[in-house]
Amino acid sequence: MTSDPGTGSLLDKLKSRFTSNDEQGKEELQDEADKLHAAHFLTDMEYTMIEGSMNFHDKVAREVMVPRTDAFMIDIEDDLAGNIDDILSQPYSRIPVYQQDKDNIVGVIHIRTILREARRVGFDQLTYERLLSVPLFAPETIELDQLLAQMQQSQQQIAILTDEYGGITGLVTLEDLIEEIVGDIADEVDKTEVLATKLNDYEYVVYGKMPLDDFNDQFGTDLEMEDVDTIAGYVITKLGVIPGKTEHLMVHLDNGMVLTTRRMQGSRLLTVLLTLPKGEEVFPPLQAEQEYQHENTEDRENEKEKKH
Repeated sequence: MTSDPGTGSLLDKLKSRFTSNDEQGKEELQDEADKLHAAHFLTDMEYTMIEGSMNFHDKVAREVMVPRTDAFMIDIEDDLAGNIDDILSQPYSRIPVYQQDKDNIVGVIHIRTILREARRVGFDQLTYERLLSVPLFAPETIELDQLLAQMQQSQQQIAILTDEYGGITGLVTLEDLIEEIVGDIADEVDKTEVLATKLNDYEYVVYGKMPLDDFNDQFGTDLEMEDVDTIAGYVITKLGVIPGKTEHLMVHLDNGMVLTTRRMQGSRLLTVLLTLPKGEEVFPPLQAEQEYQHENTEDRENEKEKKH
């Protein structure tokens, strides 16, 4: 890559970005980064990091969290040996522990602590008291730079997020925060998660947990709604009701697309059918949807509910 004097001034402006909320300065910095990237003075990775750094201050934890419903947690009331088996089968190193209800998080277990204590006293002698560490709690509305500072200060790599009433809404890891700056970090256990599957030229099955920003990027829309981060949240809020298990309710977008509720689990909208304008009257073939469900781990867990 060819060096350029402009990159020095760009980095100076980037540093000042973290001490200023000047929107005009941010736009100027974005324009300068765009020009340097287009002229090949910035690599794709450098450009991604600069963009991530600029946007980091403007995001809150709720936007990047793993929702409570999708987070792997264990109940302290359950048998410890069984929970350890579950933990060792997961790709996570830190596991939140709750008591009876996920709104009552009592600690975090690190897999390294399990192995260290097991080596010292044996697996049969392990107790929750030996394994639990104090969790870090933070409001879901905390800005990412503030959360990062708290995690660094407390030397915690996972934060439990709460709503205004103290209920648990999700969790954020240090890796999640770093990825907001540098982009996705793939490791040996990461798997690409497919959140939308094409059925035919006009129809897609979309997972309800797909972030609204990702949906907009993939399908060329500009959907936005205050305090809504996922396509499921957008659809439910637009409808104003929770669909029944057998109901297929529609949301018509201004561009002619139609979002139809498909699979429900209690009050959770698991999948949405996206129909493009030319094929909005056609539902996806049942076989295609079943194959899609079979291929996804989360859908497999709900196969029994579907058969009843």
